[in-house]
Amino acid sequence: MNFLKRYSFLALAVISVEVLLLYLFRTPMQDAVRIPRTFEQVMFGDNIFGASVLPRFFSASLSETPNIKHQPVPKITFLEQRLITYGLVNISNVDHSIAVSLKYATEDNFLHKNLYGELKNCYLQKETAGKLVNAQKILKEKYPFYSLIIYDGVRPLSIQQMMWDEVKVPEKLKDKYVSNPEVGSLHNYGCAVDASIVNENGWEMDMGTSYDYFGELGHPIAEQRMLEEGKLTWRQFENRKLLREVMTEAGFTGITTEWWHFNGTSLKSAGEKYQKVD
Repeated sequence: MNFLKRYSFLALAVISVEVLLLYLFRTPMQDAVRIPRTFEQVMFGDNIFGASVLPRFFSASLSETPNIKHQPVPKITFLEQRLITYGLVNISNVDHSIAVSLKYATEDNFLHKNLYGELKNCYLQKETAGKLVNAQKILKEKYPFYSLIIYDGVRPLSIQQMMWDEVKVPEKLKDKYVSNPEVGSLHNYGCAVDASIVNENGWEMDMGTSYDYFGELGHPIAEQRMLEEGKLTWRQFENRKLLREVMTEAGFTGITTEWWHFNGTSLKSAGEKYQKVD
């Protein structure tokens, strides 16, 4: 009899386990996984992040990933940092419509070497930059599809010395093309620009010679004679004339030996107000 009782209890236990297993397997999986397993789930349900001491920084939904776009950080070269300490301004930050192509940051110059390293931006004194912005405005009002392009702005005195030492012209002609570093150039103060004009496609207007051309054909003082002799075309002559008109109306003055060079002030005035950039 005792044996039958023990067998009955064992059979009842087995049946109970089978019933429990049948119940659990018939429960949908999405409900089964919701059975709380921790204290936090018992207290806060599915939102277990509610147990955090910083709930405002979390979301109950982990499926949403923030769309973070990383903007590239502009690279500022060592030379550029030095120019900023002198109080000079990046012309592209003042008027981004003005094109910049620093010839001395390439090998496309009379020395055929890169003198500025990785510098790509043109820096000027604020007053000179303001005149350049005004010149761009004047040009755009006359011809909206044209733009100024800047080949050079501030030029450190050390670079000026390198140019003076390496320019391949007779000694007596040196100062026609490169200012003696002992005297200084308005480029050394950030008060001069070398400029030309480009069209809406970025093509440079034909000025009759390349930038940094050493010879009479590049001299504004000889343009009328060059035109009469057929060495300059009427279009080249008019292109130079337009550049000069725009720049002089904005307050710049040209020089007799370079059609591309324009001064924003006098050397005396620059020396009184600014430091030479070394």
